[in-house]
Amino acid sequence: MSVKSWLKDYFKETGDLGKKRLKKLVLSAPFWVIAIALALIITGIVRYAVLTGNRADTRMAQIWSQGSETPYRHVVVYARGARREGPESPLSYLDQEVSLSRKDILTIRDSLQNVVDSQEKGKKDKGVDSEGRPKGWEDCFSSFLTAPVTEVLGDEAGRSPQSTDTQIVAIEGNYAAFHPFQYLSGGFLPEVPVDSDQIVLNDVLAWRFFNSYDVVGSRVSIFGHDFVVTGVVKENDSFIDKDCGSGEPRAYIYFTAMEKYAVLDSALQGEGSGDAEEPGAAESDLQFGIGCYEAMLPEMVNNVSVTDVKNALPNFNNADPKLYVVSQTGRLNVFKVWDYMLPLGESQSLIEGYEFPLGEKAITTTIGRLFIDIILVLAGTALLFIGIIIAVMRGKKFAENNIVNPPADKKKEETKEEQN
Repeated sequence: MSVKSWLKDYFKETGDLGKKRLKKLVLSAPFWVIAIALALIITGIVRYAVLTGNRADTRMAQIWSQGSETPYRHVVVYARGARREGPESPLSYLDQEVSLSRKDILTIRDSLQNVVDSQEKGKKDKGVDSEGRPKGWEDCFSSFLTAPVTEVLGDEAGRSPQSTDTQIVAIEGNYAAFHPFQYLSGGFLPEVPVDSDQIVLNDVLAWRFFNSYDVVGSRVSIFGHDFVVTGVVKENDSFIDKDCGSGEPRAYIYFTAMEKYAVLDSALQGEGSGDAEEPGAAESDLQFGIGCYEAMLPEMVNNVSVTDVKNALPNFNNADPKLYVVSQTGRLNVFKVWDYMLPLGESQSLIEGYEFPLGEKAITTTIGRLFIDIILVLAGTALLFIGIIIAVMRGKKFAENNIVNPPADKKKEETKEEQN
């Protein structure tokens, strides 16, 4: 027999044997159990990585910590209020237990500033600045309502102005430090207002009105007053964000502008005017409520900033919290997600009655999806363990059968050799 023929027969025989073994492996139960287990584990891990990657708003403290020996923590406080006429009415202050007002913010800032100052030994310039703003750390607060926004056209336009219902987010402080916008033109509202009648549009509203993002200097009207566009931003646009409303028109104005031009009750429409000398003068005895307060605090001891914020809140009762306090930093790690979701329904009961902004809605939805991914990985791990055990047991059984009871063909060959 030639070498060529021998090799051909050898590989044919080996190939047939390999195919039989592969077929036997594919048809075996352990193979499918392990294959399904690996699919579940990989799916869960990949989805978890993608979902957390889409939530840059939970990683802002890491940006603040870059290049510094001091770690930072992003802590958020959500408060409740009343909307006397639905979403079109600004959030009004109820009481100190469940709501936040401007006065409360000043109290919180003073308390947190004392904590920050105590961490820096030898610091001489202590306390908030002359405008009541924090030093050595950052904060912001916001509220939102729905209002019609109308474009302001020049005399040469030759058409009627467009108008659309828009979510108006009223902010104060360094809001951009907590929210990772993509800037399509201009910038965000400066922390120290140069002109309180400035406005930032999201890309949806800018395109709807102007078919362009390069619209800095254009004007729109809200509450019967003209605002100058200072920037256009693109918000998070993952599929979860879109489900939560990122594809809707939105605009950002100063909180003082909302206090000045909006009213809390239609009964005050005759009294309120855009010429109010002081912010909030139009609302008589009513006060504007703050829906969300955010602080970026230096943190020398892990997670102590959350306690510091709770201690700074007026009348906060840890046993029966009426305000919702949460740390955005590390919020999406596996253990925090697991703790938030279990026992099932407990966390949901804690957030009843709150009106969350877009970002918080998206984060809460993301946590629910991440919990499913954790379950997928755990289920896959359990199946993988089971599949390996079955495979080992079948392997042992196969080995024992081959040793104790050799195949019939092998027995015939041994008998034939003995006879010869």
